[in-house]
Amino acid sequence: MRIISKIEINYFRSIYSVTLAENNDINVLIGGNDAGKSNILKALNLFFNNEAELNTPFNFYDDLSRQREEEARAAKGRAFLWIRITFNNFLNWNSLPKTFAIKKSWNRYSDDPDWTYPHDLPLTSIGRFLNKISFHYIPAVRGKDIYQHYMNALHDALIDDEKAGVRGASDALVQAINTSTIDMSEKVKEGIEIDSSIQVPEDLRDLFTALDFSTKFSNFNIPLQKRGDGIQARHIPFILDFIARHSKKYHIWAYEEPENSLEMGKAFDLARQFQTDFSKENQIYLTTHSPAFYDLAGDHVNKWMVEPQSHSTDGVLRTGVIPFHGEHHADETMGIASLISVRAKELYEEIKNLNQSKEKLHEQVATAERPQVFVEGPTDKTILDSAFRKIYGETYPFCDFIPAGGASKITAYLKSLKNLVVYDGVSVIGLYDNDQAGKGKDGIGSFSQHHNVPDSEFKIVKKGRVYCGSLPMSDELRKIEKSLGADVPLPIEFMFPPKVINAAVDEGVLVLEDRTVIAKESAFSFMVNITDHFEQKLPDGYRYLACKVNDSSKVSFSEWVEQADREHWKAFEALFEILKRICDDN
Repeated sequence: MRIISKIEINYFRSIYSVTLAENNDINVLIGGNDAGKSNILKALNLFFNNEAELNTPFNFYDDLSRQREEEARAAKGRAFLWIRITFNNFLNWNSLPKTFAIKKSWNRYSDDPDWTYPHDLPLTSIGRFLNKISFHYIPAVRGKDIYQHYMNALHDALIDDEKAGVRGASDALVQAINTSTIDMSEKVKEGIEIDSSIQVPEDLRDLFTALDFSTKFSNFNIPLQKRGDGIQARHIPFILDFIARHSKKYHIWAYEEPENSLEMGKAFDLARQFQTDFSKENQIYLTTHSPAFYDLAGDHVNKWMVEPQSHSTDGVLRTGVIPFHGEHHADETMGIASLISVRAKELYEEIKNLNQSKEKLHEQVATAERPQVFVEGPTDKTILDSAFRKIYGETYPFCDFIPAGGASKITAYLKSLKNLVVYDGVSVIGLYDNDQAGKGKDGIGSFSQHHNVPDSEFKIVKKGRVYCGSLPMSDELRKIEKSLGADVPLPIEFMFPPKVINAAVDEGVLVLEDRTVIAKESAFSFMVNITDHFEQKLPDGYRYLACKVNDSSKVSFSEWVEQADREHWKAFEALFEILKRICDDN
């Protein structure tokens, strides 16, 4: 929503003269500490609510620019500060033009401002227009008084909303309380000869302030006011947005550092909600140090860098504002925050995808009747289903193989099951490729401290319910590892005898790539072919062990290998034995 088109602030605190043109639905002020970002929002609060700080009376000398004060004293002139806002006629009233400006000036002689507006506009229309606007200032330090302030505002919005029925309900509550206490009132009158009845406040504001959200923590309901600052802070924009949607007014937010008290992932979530949800019913101004907010972009977002600027004539530092044209504007000012912004966004997207995968996998488990074995990808499932048929014929399978979409997604889901206080679903087993990804911290390496299933290398993640393990190494491969003095990667495609793998390579069904690494020595760096190095140490026919599988050939190989004779699937027998034992024991 675009209520304000342009802001001009003069002589307010650290601001000598600042202009924000072409205001948008979301307006982001970016800058370091003490740059003056908050003063822009406080100036707006002064314009709309005649107070710079929340619930604090205006004091001219506290808010006048020190430089302007010295200039007025030197010139023996009158000190003043002023704010001019150009509004869009977003209500499309015929009595007002498309845009119009209102200026408010303050001086030491009065706490109330002088107004200046186009003389051809009717004052009644301007007054009605401004009365349609509700301005909310949310400071960076948000104590319990801020939370209660907006609970009061929520009460007022509900009272104004006839559809909510709160006004009628409050009248009924007063009547019900007095009716139920008639007997007590009569006894009081008999005892002390004084008429008495319980008095309930008519607007119920005091009662509403005592109300609180009940929030879920583990298995318990905890009042929101007993939760941490971050949890409380997350409720404030939702309360404000609810107020906007149930109010007859139009709302502007001036929100200082909405990322405060939030971890990085939650800050990215909140930034997305500001852009996609909250800005639909509100015009928003916010200050930030967080890449979650200063990376917001799109047609509905404008951004400015706010930084101290030295005046050309006197060298005095003043708050300056310039349009934000790219991340390089933030590099020096924001320091490490700007440097990590790209990686932070990547991590946020990664975590979001992992959470979505966990929910999807949990839905599958919730409706499953057999144990679920989660494998890294769809071709793993194809090969394992084929292996089961080759070894067991048409026997009814004792488990289902489910592609999870990568080793990290298996790990994320198993950890979520591990942390459940109670888990009553079917048994779940994570099955990793025995390669770098499967062995690493995103794979089975995450569970290296867990106990083993007896007589196996599988791990117990949650006893009786959740397990994980890797593809088993054959005795031949273990001998090769020992001779090399290095781990041999074992993706599922390498579970077959060498002659099958080499035949697939010769036919172009399985595409292998050499492993390379960049080596550095002194001032030189050069490419080293690891495959060529290890090929000399590998037995004949095993060169593929030093290669990596090209992902594009996995589907064709998983379909091609189904024609292999049963004897070529023997390596899977040990795997199925341990899977069956785990499933049968649970």
